[in-house]
Amino acid sequence: MKQWFPVLVLVAGLAWAQGCATYQVRMPDDDPAVIKSEGKVMHAYLWGLFYDPQVMTADCESRAINDVEIKRNYLHDLASVLTLGIWMPMEVHFRCRAPHGDVGPFPEAPR
Repeated sequence: MKQWFPVLVLVAGLAWAQGCATYQVRMPDDDPAVIKSEGKVMHAYLWGLFYDPQVMTADCESRAINDVEIKRNYLHDLASVLTLGIWMPMEVHFRCRAPHGDVGPFPEAPR
């Protein structure tokens, strides 16, 4: 029993560990409208044949996205492995770009 205790502790630690992978795509001139990102969990079914939701819409006032984050944690990976890729969840978050300031009309040349 003593020799199995470290193995049990290791297995229990791995089961409750929240390993996480985060991928981020960002514009070079980063200027988000808000600090907190919006998004939700998206699901891929049957090895990517079907998606739920198929498309996630970003309602941005500036009509531009500042950055996108794809997050996968231990439980997402475990679900993907246990279902052999039939169900693959992941978190997708985005932030809208801040709208450009109103600079007014273009000045006319003097006559």
